[in-house]
Amino acid sequence: MSRIQIILTICGAGIAFVNYTVYLCISRHNALPLAPIVLACIILPILFCIFFGKFAEARFPTVYEILKWIYISIGLVYSLSFIAFSCYILSPGSVAEEADVFIVFGCKTYGYTPSYALQKRLDKAYELLERNPDSVAVLSGGQGKDEEISEAESMRAYLLNKGINEDRLIIEDRSTSTITNIRYSMELIKQRGLEDKKISAVSNDFHIKRILKQAHQLDYDLSASPAKMPFGFRLLQSLTREYMVWVRNMFTGGWE
Repeated sequence: MSRIQIILTICGAGIAFVNYTVYLCISRHNALPLAPIVLACIILPILFCIFFGKFAEARFPTVYEILKWIYISIGLVYSLSFIAFSCYILSPGSVAEEADVFIVFGCKTYGYTPSYALQKRLDKAYELLERNPDSVAVLSGGQGKDEEISEAESMRAYLLNKGINEDRLIIEDRSTSTITNIRYSMELIKQRGLEDKKISAVSNDFHIKRILKQAHQLDYDLSASPAKMPFGFRLLQSLTREYMVWVRNMFTGGWE
């Protein structure tokens, strides 16, 4: 097996197998140790090819060649589709800097300390609320099994600490997924008679297209106020997860 084939295998097929196992076969909420999967999908095949590849190729040339190229093809398809998906998901669309109601989508929080992605969303929400002094924000996010408080409460504390008046903050703390973020937030907006106002979704840039797609499925017309994530490991990690969410929807027809 050539070096380029080994590199393609490591970068593509192994990562694909890990992601498909985690996101298609089980719920992402389940605690599954990734190390054994990574070992099985990436390291073991590489070691086999390095130490036993020539033996296998000599004894079972046809089988070896077929399996090798199936594995590499999976890696190529995954890698190319992931790159195309990332370009699509991060492509700038229509951005709303003005609105009457901003729905701020929750994300992982550590007590009252928001995760990096959530902090980016909140900083964007603060910027928008400052720019639109008559606007209000729906802070949407329930409490996960591994969270001490609801994401909405963490967001409320963060924005209050930055000087946003509490009267401008509407708490939605029941949702546990993007689609329930939208559904429950719109219920609160309707209760306050704000459904005819201009409503914009505030989240990270990699998350916005899924929000708009799900809002459209629920017959809601939302604009988008994306919080840009700088390029780096966190963005790559988020794009990988987002990619698998879309893949799972394609196969199962259901969003998480």
